[in-house]
Amino acid sequence: MRALRLAVTVALAALGAGCDSVTSVAARVGIAGFEARCDASLPATRIDVVTAPVVYATDRTKSWRELTAMGGDTAPAQRAVGLTTAKLSDKVAVETSGIEEQSTGRVCVRPSVRVELSATPMTVYIGREIAGDSCRAAAALGHEQKHVAVYREELAHIATDVRATLKAAYGNRVLYYRSRAEAKRATDAAISAEIGPLLDRMAGQIKARQREIDSPEEYAQVSAACGGMIVE
Repeated sequence: MRALRLAVTVALAALGAGCDSVTSVAARVGIAGFEARCDASLPATRIDVVTAPVVYATDRTKSWRELTAMGGDTAPAQRAVGLTTAKLSDKVAVETSGIEEQSTGRVCVRPSVRVELSATPMTVYIGREIAGDSCRAAAALGHEQKHVAVYREELAHIATDVRATLKAAYGNRVLYYRSRAEAKRATDAAISAEIGPLLDRMAGQIKARQREIDSPEEYAQVSAACGGMIVE
């Protein structure tokens, strides 16, 4: 059994002390001079995408009725003796090192982006009716660990996709804005627009793979384990 929730958190660092005012002769002669200074002086764009370790807590306090309700399966014959829940989330931190053109207020930046993907908190529930039965509890846990493995594998896959997408979108380009405030707003919106669809796809992929694990054949095998997974 599986349950899936998706949460997205985006935290953006404001364009701040990283900006300096251009006072050189080259910057004052016009746009070409400003752009040349930006290209030569700004640190390289940095894209860092990581996944948090997939770890889970085990809960053996809930009944099969509670787990069935939590899993959302209302089939009369279905009894959930195990369930895995996780909260998918991302944390995005963007720092911008920039240069401000003193005469116009224009700003140029190259971003440094760090994305952390996680499936935390994650809980594996084993129904309390079988928690004291080592054979049945082990059979239920073995099934739930297949769901845990899906989260681990899909987080790694989506991290690769996020990294490739951001590198393709930004490369080592210099980004230009009319002001510091616009730089912050535009960077926020752009990063969210790039990452949002990938996270939606990640959630869909995980749901699809979890449904594959919860096949009739798998249920039949787990139900027959240890002489029958009978709970009252």
